[in-house]
Parts: sequence; C-alpha cells; structure tokens
Amino acid sequence: MADLFTAQELIDAARRETGREDFGADAWRDGLEVILDAAAREAELNPIGREILRGWIHRRLVNRLRVIDWVAEHPEVRRERIEKPLVILGMLRTGTTILCELLACDPANRPLMKWEGLDCCPPPRAESFRSDPRIRAMVDEMENTYRAVPRLKAVHFEPGDGPTECVALLGQAFRSQDWMGLFHVPSYVSWYHACDMEPAYAYHRLALQLLQSRAPGRWSLKAPGHMLALDALFAVYPDARLIVTHRDPVKTVASSASLSFTSRPDSLSTVELSDYFGPLWLRINATMVDRMMDFRARHAAEDAERFLDLHYGDLVRDPIESVRRIYDHFGETLTPDAETAMRAHLDAHPKGHHGVHRYSLAAVGLAPEQVRERFSEYCARFDVPPEE
Repeated sequence: MADLFTAQELIDAARRETGREDFGADAWRDGLEVILDAAAREAELNPIGREILRGWIHRRLVNRLRVIDWVAEHPEVRRERIEKPLVILGMLRTGTTILCELLACDPANRPLMKWEGLDCCPPPRAESFRSDPRIRAMVDEMENTYRAVPRLKAVHFEPGDGPTECVALLGQAFRSQDWMGLFHVPSYVSWYHACDMEPAYAYHRLALQLLQSRAPGRWSLKAPGHMLALDALFAVYPDARLIVTHRDPVKTVASSASLSFTSRPDSLSTVELSDYFGPLWLRINATMVDRMMDFRARHAAEDAERFLDLHYGDLVRDPIESVRRIYDHFGETLTPDAETAMRAHLDAHPKGHHGVHRYSLAAVGLAPEQVRERFSEYCARFDVPPEE
C-alpha cells in the first residue's frame, strides 16, 4: 500500500484555502474515501502521480465548498427552475463530443462550459459569458495539458473555451467516470457502478441552478456516464430529454481504451496496464448499455417522449440534419442563425484537424468476437451496424 494522504488532510487543506467549512450533504465523503483507498492499494502512484491525484481532489473539494457557501449566501439560487434539459449520452467515442459542441452553438442553449465546471463562483454573467477571465485561464491550462501529452489532441480535443461533460460536477460528489480513465482503481469502478447516484445528481442540479442564476438558458448537457444512472437522473430531472448515440461497440471499446492509454502520462505510476484498459472499457461500456436498455424496458410507455436514438454513421454523414432530427423530435426550433453557427463550427473544426486517431482491439488485448458477443443484444435492439 502506498503512503497516501488521507481524506481529512485533503478536507482540511480545502477548508484552509477557502476559509469555508460546509461541504453540504455528506454523501460526497464515501466516494472520496473509496477513491483514496483504491489509489493507495491499487494505483501504485509515484510522487508525480500522487500530486496529480491530490490536485484533482483538492480542486473539486475547493469548488464544492464555494458552491455550498454561495448558495447559503444567495438562497434564491435554490428557486431557479431547470426545465427540459437536453442531455446527450451514449458509449464513449460515439460522437457525443461533436454533438455537444453543435448544440452549444445555438444561442438558445446553455452548455456547461469547461472553464466554469470546476470554478463556479461567482456564477458567470450573461453579458460577459464569452469574455470571463476564467476562459483565458482554462485555455492556457488545456494548452499546457496538450503540450505535456501531445497525442491527446488527436484523440480527444476539448478546448478550454468550449463545453464540457457533466463529470466536472459529478466528480465533486466523487461519483463519476473521470477517475477511472486516468488511475488504476478497479475497486473504485466496482463501487461506483453500485453506488447511489442520486446525491451526485442533487449536487449537479444545485451547481446548474447557481450557474444559470446570472447566465440563463435551456441546458444542453453531455456525459456517457449518465447511462449508468438513469433512475437517479430522472429523479432529479423528471422532464429531461435524452439523445442516445449509438456506434459499433468494436470501435467504441477499442477507442475508449486507446483514450485511456493516451491521456495517462507514462510518469504517473509503475503499474503495468497493457492488459487493463481493454477489459475495463469492455466492462464499462457493456454495463452502460445494459442499464440503459433495462431502464427503457421498465419505462417503455414514456420512451418516445424521453429518448431519441441517433446513429454515429448518420451523425457523421450529416451533422446538421441530425441536430434537426433532435429539435423536431423534442418540439424545438432550429433557427437559421443557430444553423449558420453550427455550420461555421464544423467548417472550423474538420475531422482529423488535430491528427488521426489510430486504434484497434488487438492493441488492447481483445478480439472482435468477444465484443460482438457481449453486445449482441444491444446491437440487435438498436440496429447498430458493424463498421468497416
């Protein structure tokens, strides 16, 4: 077991930095304890890896303290209404990122931005939403990341001034997927798949209420991990409208594992992971689609009202038509100005702009037959074709 910092040490450090004490409802602490225990027993972190983990946790604790304090000082935030959010979900590497970026181009939508997700306070103002000083700081931070891990830009480019995933907020409840793609923490993966996600979504909602209090709009959100917790998501957002992206699992599993290999610096630890990420993402992606299918089978009467299924091939062939399908399905209007902004974004960000992402199942120790067998029911249910 590595000599690792304790949860209390991290909690005390966050309180010293902020001068605040209250983290809100206590459900966040068990996830913090589990991730620390898993990291100590399984991750084999070296000093650099331990400092990266410490920094990740510290930042999330600090923001959580500030969110809870802001809401205590501004109780009217809790009266903010979040109505009919558009939520993108699907296995990793199924086009969720480009779809999220396109929806963010519509001025009627309110995306969760990269620069505000871990730095919520003070909440941004509508009049300075594109010029907030936090934007420049996050752009610089992300460029430093890509300089440190140059291959990552070609695999998954997320600019500091663009939208981000909901894991930015769910991670402040220590219930999210972002830990497992960087650190070797298999016991945390098992705990996360079994934990109660409703407290995480309750905090997620509180953060969105705070963020929209001065910069309102119709929320457009995204995270593949939402597939794991649809009961909790709908308990907190009963009128949510979900867009599920579908792609050949042979591609998604291989690409997900490749992303983990690429985003994890070689200097993080000594643990050998050549046979880890392939089976890990086979398991995670399979669990996600199993839970999504189970939820939809249990709520079949509301399925058409709540969900729209979108195939990756259709999205790649005609992104604007895919967005139009979404708007038509959920009774929204794609205005000419929004469409123009989306087309401009596509022109400015062509596929492969930052390089080509090459990956394969063989490189992560898996065979296509393993994946096709595990996802056979899913592919049949949603008519997911194999890719060449």
